[in-house]
Amino acid sequence: MQSCQYFGKADERVPIASVYDKYLYLEDVSPDIYQNKTSQDSTLAVHQFIEEWAYQQLLLAQAEKNIDMKKINKLVQAYKTDLTIDTYKSLWVEEYIDSVIPQDTIAVYYQKNKMFFTAKKPMLNAKYLVIDKTDKSINKYKKWFFSDKEDFQDSLINKSFHFKKFNINNDKWTDLDAFRKDFPVFNHISERQILKKSKKFVLRDSLRLYLLFVNDLVLEDQPLPLSFIKNDLKQLVFSHRKQRMLTKLQKEMKEEAIQKKHFKIYKIKK
Repeated sequence: MQSCQYFGKADERVPIASVYDKYLYLEDVSPDIYQNKTSQDSTLAVHQFIEEWAYQQLLLAQAEKNIDMKKINKLVQAYKTDLTIDTYKSLWVEEYIDSVIPQDTIAVYYQKNKMFFTAKKPMLNAKYLVIDKTDKSINKYKKWFFSDKEDFQDSLINKSFHFKKFNINNDKWTDLDAFRKDFPVFNHISERQILKKSKKFVLRDSLRLYLLFVNDLVLEDQPLPLSFIKNDLKQLVFSHRKQRMLTKLQKEMKEEAIQKKHFKIYKIKK
C-alpha cells in the first residue's frame, strides 16, 4: 500500500453532484456564492449553482452527440492559434515599440493630413463664466473676465468655486449644438452672431449672468483643430508605427526561417 504513492495521490476532493462521467466538487463552488448569507440562503445559492452546472453539462453532452465535433475542434484550434499570435504580437509591441509619440511628430502628421479631418458641424472654442445674479462681486468678475491681464485671469481661477460654470482655458472645443444644449440662454441667439471670432456676450436669465468670449471657431467642412483631435492622431501615428514594425518582423522571420531551412515550399505534382 505504501508503494502506491508512486502511482499518484488519491483524489481527496468532495463530490457534490455528477452528470454522466462529469463531477462537480465542493472546491469548484466559489465562496462568494454562499458567504455572508444565512444558512438557508447559502444552501439555496449552492443548490442553484448545482442546477445551473448540471443543465450546462446535460446540454453539452446532448450537443456533442448531435453536432460535428471535428468542425468545433477546428474552430477551437483556429481561435487558439489567433489568440496565441495576437498575444505574442501585443507583448512584442510593448517591448520593442515606443508608445510615446512626440508632440512635433503629431503636429507634422496633422499638417500633412488635416484635410481628412474636417468638422461636420460648426465648432467653437470659448471661455465662459456663469455667475448668480445676486453675487455682490458681479461687476468685478465681469471686469476680470474680459481683461487680458494675467493677474485678473489668475484671480478668476482662485475664485472659481463661486461660479456655476467656469472655463478660461483655450483647449476646450465644442460643436454648436452641444454648446446650445449646455447654455440654453443662447438658443435665441442666431448662429451667425455666435460664430464670430473674438465675439463678446453678456446675457442674463432670471437667475444668472452669462459671460462668454469666443476665442476661435471652425466652420463646417473646415479642418478640425489639432487640440481637438490630438489623441486620435496619436493613436493613428502609433498604429502606423506598429504596422510598419510588424511588417518588418514578418519579413525578418520569414527570411531567417528560409535561411535556416525551417521554411520550405514544395512543388505540387499534377
